[in-house]
Amino acid sequence: MKIDRIKLIESKSARIFVNLSARIDKKGDLILEGQDLGELVEEQFGKRDYEYSLKIKAEYKDTILLNLVKENFANDSEFRTWLDEKQIPNEFWSF
Repeated sequence: MKIDRIKLIESKSARIFVNLSARIDKKGDLILEGQDLGELVEEQFGKRDYEYSLKIKAEYKDTILLNLVKENFANDSEFRTWLDEKQIPNEFWSF
């Protein structure tokens, strides 16, 4: 299933709630968006709500993708297994 948004973190404790997601916008840019709420946020920033975002232009998504593959998979078998677990269509060829 093709997706354009994914939740990275959703964590809640007595003193803080952290929410972080990644998405691809209409321009193809990668956006990380987060929100921290609660007592710990107020102690650090003087208000209970802290929102933030990080944008990576679409032209650098392939650079990110290739580095993530390199850093997270030791070989093609691991990568194919991961793709299958995520139900991401792929084609393998060998001779």
